[in-house]
Amino acid sequence: MRQPLLLLSLSLAVLLSANVLAQNQIEIQFQTDPVLVQTGAEIVFTVLTVSQVFSMTWQYQGGVTVGQWSGGSQTINTGTQFQDRITITNTQLRIVGAQLRDAGKFTVVVTPTATTGLVTNSRSIQLRVFDAVATVTLLVPSVAVEARNVSLRCTWTGGTDITVRWGKGGAAILADDRITISAGSLVINPARRSDAGEYTCTVSNPISAQTATESLTVYYGPDIPVLTKVSPKECVGGGDVLVGQTVRLTCVSDSLPPALFSWQRDGQPVASVQPDSGVLSLQTFSTDESGPYVCTARNGLTGGTSQQGVDLAIVATCLDVGEVVGIVIGCLLLILIIVLLIVLIVCLARRRRAQQRQSDTSVKTNPNPGPIPPDPQPNGARDLGHGPHPPLYHLNTHTHHPDRIYAAPPESRGNPQTLQLNGAHMALQHRAVLIQTPPQGPGKLTHPVTNGANQPRQGGTAPVPQSSAQLNPSTCSCSCSSARTDSSSCYPPRTVPGPPQEAAQIPNERSSASQTSCQHTGGSTSRTSSAAARQPSPPS
Repeated sequence: MRQPLLLLSLSLAVLLSANVLAQNQIEIQFQTDPVLVQTGAEIVFTVLTVSQVFSMTWQYQGGVTVGQWSGGSQTINTGTQFQDRITITNTQLRIVGAQLRDAGKFTVVVTPTATTGLVTNSRSIQLRVFDAVATVTLLVPSVAVEARNVSLRCTWTGGTDITVRWGKGGAAILADDRITISAGSLVINPARRSDAGEYTCTVSNPISAQTATESLTVYYGPDIPVLTKVSPKECVGGGDVLVGQTVRLTCVSDSLPPALFSWQRDGQPVASVQPDSGVLSLQTFSTDESGPYVCTARNGLTGGTSQQGVDLAIVATCLDVGEVVGIVIGCLLLILIIVLLIVLIVCLARRRRAQQRQSDTSVKTNPNPGPIPPDPQPNGARDLGHGPHPPLYHLNTHTHHPDRIYAAPPESRGNPQTLQLNGAHMALQHRAVLIQTPPQGPGKLTHPVTNGANQPRQGGTAPVPQSSAQLNPSTCSCSCSSARTDSSSCYPPRTVPGPPQEAAQIPNERSSASQTSCQHTGGSTSRTSSAAARQPSPPS
């Protein structure tokens, strides 16, 4: 009998369970999930569900009932940690004065009214309570040296569930092979001068955050100095400065703090007008001051030093670029002038040779031009001219002494009445007369006196003084010292007595001071006759 009843009870239970499952559950949502609060703040749970609620029960950590709202009133469980701080309504649970221990899971069970056709449902939510971050401080080393370890620390006095973030210049710093980040510390190994800048440390949790900022200075140097030389002139071809001038040596080194400088030459310190400035103004007095000058830079904070040397050449002669260019231009101009002079001389020489050839050609084509008829002379006198070969006799038929020879006074070349005969023709004629007239007596030379037709005048001879050597053209030869005189001028000038009012010498215009040398064929005796005027012979 009991066995059939048991089976009937089980069947009813199954039927009832199926009926409940077949009905819809009430929908429950929370306005904020999870709920994060700072210690001391109010905790608020807000349920979003239907308005037809019969009851709402709150539980803490899945088993302890905190309180219940039902029929428009709340029921608080006095045996919990929230008994004096809790308030329950048809949609909310409020807990004032949040404490860290309040954190945990809260569950709400909602039962709708029967008219809704819905069944009871429940939902859980997480509460997190934090202490706020307080008093964040960033600590940086006062002396950070390049190539050494640099450690930064970030501290705070309050806050739970803390997260620390590092930044530099507004950008986040991430860990790498040089940078190590651990909690509130940042280590840079080795440090670089580029690591200097403004660093930030931000400490935060879900409900608060604070940031501290500090500047980091990385000291470095001194680097290898850079030397420069400044002199009044830039010498071309070697040399830095001219003796007697001042040269300025400048030493620059990148360093923080700025480096201090000193100078040495051959291991001995060199005094500077501006100590530790890196500037050395050197007044030169001798080329012996040339040599290597060394600049030493030192950093008093880091303790580092570095050196650099420069060779200074002091010269006795210094030409800058402008002077060298001027010399080159001057040499080019001089060469150009010399070339132009050579060209001019060659042109003049060619022109002179051309004129000489033209003159020689003119002489060859017309060797004996015809004489120009003379102008009539006063008193019937006839002037044979003072050409290059004047005659040795002169015809004067209107004198008181027709049997004597007179020489006409010399006249100027500019006289229009002067007749110049061809020199060569007159010389030949004169020589013919001498040959035809034999000498008459020792010391005398007789020339026939011709008339206007070149015929000897009757009874007229002129005695001419002779030297000890007979001037016979057939037995002697004459050579003249002057290149311009010919054989006719080798005969000595003759003077004859003329009228009381005049006595003249026969002119020899081409060589009045020439000397004639005559040698006899039978011996080595020579006689030189001057062309100077002789005294007239007494009348015969």
